[in-house]
Order: sequence, then C-alpha cells, then structure tokens
Amino acid sequence: MDNVFVLLLLFVTLVDFGYCTERTLRSSLNPDCGSLCKDRNLTTVYLRADGPNDTLHYLWDFGGNPSILLALTSPSASINISWEDFIARKKNSIMFTEKPVYTFGIVINKIIEFNDVNDTALINIANVLNTDILHPMFYHWERKAISNGSEFVTLDMEGKYYNDAALNISRHGTVKLSLRGFCSLDHSEVLPHMLHTENSTQVDIILDNVQTNKNFSNSRFAIELLVVGEGNPDIPMFVDPKKSLDDEHTPGIFEVVEVRTPPYKSMDDFRTEGAYLQWRPVSYTTESRSVSSSTETIQYPPVKVDNHTIAIQNSMLYCYYGDKVNDLLTQRMIVSLGMKGDGFYKQTHYSTWTFLIGYGTPPNEKFSYLVIMIVSIGLGIPLIILFATGIYMCIRKSPNRSNTTYLSH
Repeated sequence: MDNVFVLLLLFVTLVDFGYCTERTLRSSLNPDCGSLCKDRNLTTVYLRADGPNDTLHYLWDFGGNPSILLALTSPSASINISWEDFIARKKNSIMFTEKPVYTFGIVINKIIEFNDVNDTALINIANVLNTDILHPMFYHWERKAISNGSEFVTLDMEGKYYNDAALNISRHGTVKLSLRGFCSLDHSEVLPHMLHTENSTQVDIILDNVQTNKNFSNSRFAIELLVVGEGNPDIPMFVDPKKSLDDEHTPGIFEVVEVRTPPYKSMDDFRTEGAYLQWRPVSYTTESRSVSSSTETIQYPPVKVDNHTIAIQNSMLYCYYGDKVNDLLTQRMIVSLGMKGDGFYKQTHYSTWTFLIGYGTPPNEKFSYLVIMIVSIGLGIPLIILFATGIYMCIRKSPNRSNTTYLSH
C-alpha cells in the first residue's frame, strides 16, 4: 500500500508541475539604443511574448515613475523607440509597425505614508496633515539583476536616496521592485504564489526600512496605481473580491481580488476581453514571508482622473499615448498595507505587495492534482475498507445458510 501511494504521489507531482509552453519569450535591455544609453542610468526592458496567433509586447520602464505598457498585436508587428525623443519624454516616441489590437498601461504613481492615529488601517487622502506623498520618480533607481530564461524573464530594481528637490524632502530606505514575465500557466515561486498565465506580468513591491515622517506616530503605507486602458473613460473599473475554498499555495488566505477594465469595441467591432489586475489581499512584514509575518491589504474604489495627459506625463506611458490618453480610460486606485492591531510599519519596517497585470480572462484557482489525490485517498480508503468488509461478511455467512438448508432436507 505504501509503495502504491508513493508511485501515485510521484505521478501526480509530475503531472501537476509539468506544463507546455504557451508563448516564446524574448527580451532585451534598452533595445537598439546603442551609444546613446551607454553612459546613462537607463532601464527600459522590452519583453516580447510570441504565441501561435498573436504577440504580447511589454515595456518595463524606470525613467520617471516606474511604468508598464502592454500591447497585443499580430505576430508580424514590431516596436520602434525613438531614443532621443524617448529620453526627453516626448509623445509618440514609442510606436508599433501595426496598430495594436489592445493596449494597457500601469504607473506606480505614488507611495503614500499616512498616520493611522486611531489604528483603523484605513487611509483618508483628504486629511492632508496626516498624509505624505512620495513620488517614485525621485528615487535613484539601480538595476540589481536581470535574467532571461525560456520560462520567465525577471527584472529586479532598487530605489534609494529619495530626494524631492522642489519640496526639499529627502528620505533614506529602499523601495524594491521585481517584475517577472511568464510563458505559461503556473504558480509563482514567491509568496503569495500568485497563479499567473502566459498573458501576465507579476509586480512585487517591497518597502524596506523606508524612513517615516518623524511627526507621524503610527505610520502606514499605501500604493497608488495609475491605470490607462482602451476602455470607456466614463465607466469605472470593476473590483471583484472572490472567495476561495483552497489556501494550498497561500496559507491562511482564502480570497483573490480582481480589478477588470470595462469592455470596449475595437475598430473591427470585435469585443475584447480587456485587461485585469489581480492579487491576494496579503502583505508580509518580514523577508521570510510566512503566515506568522502576514498582514492584510485594503483596496479602495477606482477614481477617474480629471486631466489624463498631465497624470501620465511623468511616466513612459506619455511617450506612447501622448494626447490620445484623453479619450481613454484613465483611473487611479489605492491599496493600503496593514490591518488593525498589527503594530504599524514601525513594528518591522518592512512591507510587501504582489500583484499581477494581465490581458484576457484572469485565471481561477483550482484544487491541484495532489490535493485531489490526497482527498480521494482520504475518502476512498475508508469506503474500500467498508465495501470489502461487507463482501467478506456476505461470503462468510453464505456457507452457513447452505449447510442449514441441506440438513433440513
């Protein structure tokens, strides 16, 4: 019996972790920039993910506020960057050889520190005296690692030496950003082990020993994202927290939050699925990332932006969208880190948030083959024993009835 269980476990493990590649990944750092980028601290990663019928293009950029551009095109399309204009942050300095079917962009727009005086874990942006705004563009971003593999591409960045010269604000501490693109459906290696598809990028944010406002007794942090997409600008994005029965990959967390862009019709009257953000509402307060060091995140309703062009000017998205952004969905959304009673940021001086950016339908968590097998064995063995016992009792009693009948004759 033990040998059978071991063989089943090995088989299910191989099935569970084996997968076929859906997209072919190719990436490059500052593509075709040449000598212009040689002596500059520039990090713009281009990731091309080719599928059988289409291609997803990603740009990960750290000039200005960190931003991500996603574009869906035919396989024959390619990207062109006019580097002199791009470095000067001019519009139309990013173009595709064919009009994309769909585009979507994210800007990590603000890191907001707020003084949670009453320990509610809720942020009140209107309370100016209890909030401080840090703009990621004022960090000095250093490229720590970049890896190119057949299964994923990873970029690790660190922002240090915050200095807002206009307001004369300086802060020590580190903001770490890790971006990862994938070729297939699987769970990420990093807690909270998000389920990604071949159409998604994972963003992992870490606030490590970030200096807080000395006048704030109970500092917490929140992240503001700026979202641009080809949806109806008058319809807010849909926020859908979903409950799950399974916490196999993220212990103790039975919820996934999804934010979907509203549907739209393209020039060919083809209804696309749009883009999404997805995350588990958990933040870790230590580098080890365990259940004991976890706290919660709180999401707030998306808010429409008044002046779209000004909103994206300090990011790479302006280089692509330019003034066209005025006709597009442009909204901001805030996610705060921490929950009531967790000791605030000063407890460990460490907070994380991990989310996915993707195109199409967000993946749904399902019970893995391993869990199904364990449950099946747990329920099946008692049933087999009960069934076998019943048969044995029937067989055992059967000869007695035959002998009794024979003697009576």
